[in-house]
Amino acid sequence: MEGNPYARIIQLMRSESSEQTGTGESQSAGLGASPCKMRLGVVRQKVPLTITVAGVEQPTQALKINERLTRDAEWKVQVTSPDSDYNELSGSLAGPVTCPGGHGSPVLGQVTGGQIQSKDTIIGKDTPSGMATVKQLEVDLDVGDQVLLLTEDDQIFYILMKVVDAV
Repeated sequence: MEGNPYARIIQLMRSESSEQTGTGESQSAGLGASPCKMRLGVVRQKVPLTITVAGVEQPTQALKINERLTRDAEWKVQVTSPDSDYNELSGSLAGPVTCPGGHGSPVLGQVTGGQIQSKDTIIGKDTPSGMATVKQLEVDLDVGDQVLLLTEDDQIFYILMKVVDAV
């Protein structure tokens, strides 16, 4: 049996399965760990959220979703742009404002229209945290989107992210 490759495979399988309990826990996975499976699903309806997994429509109650995909999700950002346009302006200006090419007054007090262009824009820079807040206005999934799901038992599905084909 020493040189028998099949005996070696059986020995390896026995040693691997011997460290697991009936629920798939192992010393390396930790206490309470269960084997998980990845599944692909397709969004069939946005509200209420309905996803089809392996051709079976899953009820909304069976879905848990990544918070970043949900409506009203918020996170902190600082947005910068090397080239920004500002159109349909109104309101008051403070501080010196210069006009390129010498047109207009070097100091303006009111803006009632026009366009302004900026070569360096930072949104959120002067807030106490140095960041702006992004608020998601709707669920970031559309009908037909493919999603990556995590499940232990094919009963509850955790929507991890939207996935697309690599190009």
